[in-house]
Amino acid sequence: MKKLYVPFVTLLLLTACGAPAEEAGKETIPVPSATAETASTIATPVPTEEPTLELHWIDSQNSKGLYQREPLYGEGGYGYGNGGIAAHYFDFANATEQIIGEPLDLENANLQLYADEEFLYWSWSGMVNDTPILLRSNLDGSNRESLYDFPEGTAFSSGSVGGMAGDGTALYFVYCHISDTPTVPDSYELVCLNTETGTLESLVKWEPFGGNLLGVWNGRLLITRTTLAQECPVEPVYDHYHVDNTEELEPWITTSLCALNPLTGTEEVLYSCPGWFLDRTLADGALWWEDDDHRILCRPLGTTEDTVVTQLPQAMQIMGIYSEDIWLYGQEDGKEWPYLYNRQDGTLTRSNQRRWIGGEDRAIWVMCEAGPGRYLVWDDASTGMQQLAGADGAQYLIDGYARYAIADRDSLLDTSKPMTPVTRPGVH
Repeated sequence: MKKLYVPFVTLLLLTACGAPAEEAGKETIPVPSATAETASTIATPVPTEEPTLELHWIDSQNSKGLYQREPLYGEGGYGYGNGGIAAHYFDFANATEQIIGEPLDLENANLQLYADEEFLYWSWSGMVNDTPILLRSNLDGSNRESLYDFPEGTAFSSGSVGGMAGDGTALYFVYCHISDTPTVPDSYELVCLNTETGTLESLVKWEPFGGNLLGVWNGRLLITRTTLAQECPVEPVYDHYHVDNTEELEPWITTSLCALNPLTGTEEVLYSCPGWFLDRTLADGALWWEDDDHRILCRPLGTTEDTVVTQLPQAMQIMGIYSEDIWLYGQEDGKEWPYLYNRQDGTLTRSNQRRWIGGEDRAIWVMCEAGPGRYLVWDDASTGMQQLAGADGAQYLIDGYARYAIADRDSLLDTSKPMTPVTRPGVH
């Protein structure tokens, strides 16, 4: 095996999963007729609801903070991550950032951090000749333990979309078996890891293109599948472990969003579109998109009709769907500006918050939601190495480029209202 596995460039292409949701239910089931003598004695069958799990999505943040990898530097400050790779924690309530847990001595910085309300998960895919790592710790980084011993030649793929799912006992994520030959694609599957028994079970195998897990909904796992039409006259060509002739296949490709019940294995197609990828944004239990008339539309999962959310004054790019707002970028006066659409009162307002970052005048950047109507933003930048304190008071050397702040809607829309700077305890 000579290939370096990098999950962020994994081609997220998935296989067939049945008829679109709009096609479901077209066939009628004959109902037995009842005579007058037997009608009163025939019991009406009671529909049986399909059993489901209490699933939750696990990504880089929970309700309390955001977790990111942080490469540490040695005394000389040279060599990316030569001091190890650590968990970098942004505390929303206290507006602080710090290193938590012991740094990991890894050969590269390919560490992904995911957190729910109880645990912090550390996943690392490594190199082809390494074995993946999946660790679980308390949210403060303490009591870190390995959850499974993975074999060589396998890798995680969850980093490509930034998350996995859990049900309180098991974890669900995309798992890759790395190919030995560039003309043979890597093999992807959706797996279930029982954290109590330490057993790994395959739920879905994606062939021939690969697969991904995007979220959870109504006790089901949201996955996408990409299908090639049977009448396609072109065969897939594989090179460097992935499809090499994507443009030739494009006219015959369909991608579908499916809801998979991990208990029963049943799937429902929620949405389909032409092409290799979903053409809509999945967020807040719905699919979102902007049409050619510059309208934002929304389709709640499980429905088949689009609802117009708002009419935009011009073409804009949706950057984030949050609990109270939609964050967008648009062009005006020759510059790119951020806009905030208030989902409660339906107002669209330009934010005049700008920063001089990287030698350029840039619109302020939202990192994530820090609570309803509150956001962690990239506020400023500083060059050179800086000290960052760990939760235990230890000092670590990091690249001090980014500075952050906690901003509410009012401070984003009114430059006279201050944001709360995120402080680095122990900096000197």
